[in-house]
Amino acid sequence: MSESLAPLDGQSGYTIPRNTRGVRTTQQLLEAGRRLLRRRLLDEVSIQEICAAADVTTGSFYKRFEGKEAYFKALQTLLIAKLRQATAERMADLDSRQWDLREVSDTLARNLRLWVCRNEGVLRASLVERASTHDPIRAVNLEYVDLIVSRLARMHPQGPSPKLEERIRFACQSMIGTLVFTLINRTGTYALTDRRLEEAMAKQFYLYIMQELD
Repeated sequence: MSESLAPLDGQSGYTIPRNTRGVRTTQQLLEAGRRLLRRRLLDEVSIQEICAAADVTTGSFYKRFEGKEAYFKALQTLLIAKLRQATAERMADLDSRQWDLREVSDTLARNLRLWVCRNEGVLRASLVERASTHDPIRAVNLEYVDLIVSRLARMHPQGPSPKLEERIRFACQSMIGTLVFTLINRTGTYALTDRRLEEAMAKQFYLYIMQELD
């Protein structure tokens, strides 16, 4: 199914395509950037390379994007839209029935690892850019943690408490930190594509939040 470009409407530096062909060309350009960023940093990728990978002209690029900054902003905006949708679906799923905390830990680790794998290039570029610019993905990540913490606290055998929520927040921080380390350095005990990474994260997460509170 073709990717919806609706989240980009009204974005500075982006021109909405006029017809189906223009939409398809825009989608090709965006997908080309995602592929290139899986292997290289944003500064290392030129507009000409993006166009070549998408099999379109540079003129077509500039009809849609003011420049590379606007182009990358579009990649981030679409990623955030997908992340918000996935978060809403995950929270609805958690609210739909009774969950076991170990099951939630496994699911959380699996979903986060797969999410990072599927969006590796844009996420890595966003993390690298964060040193000098505002990263809009950071705010969405913090919202996700806020939503998951209260739900996990209610599932805990001891019941919710400020101390428990603090522990769950740190467990989330540790899991996300592990993914960020693996993403940025492209190395570690387990690669992003290795399912043992999610298994180790899930076990660590579960054991920590189930540890007896002082």
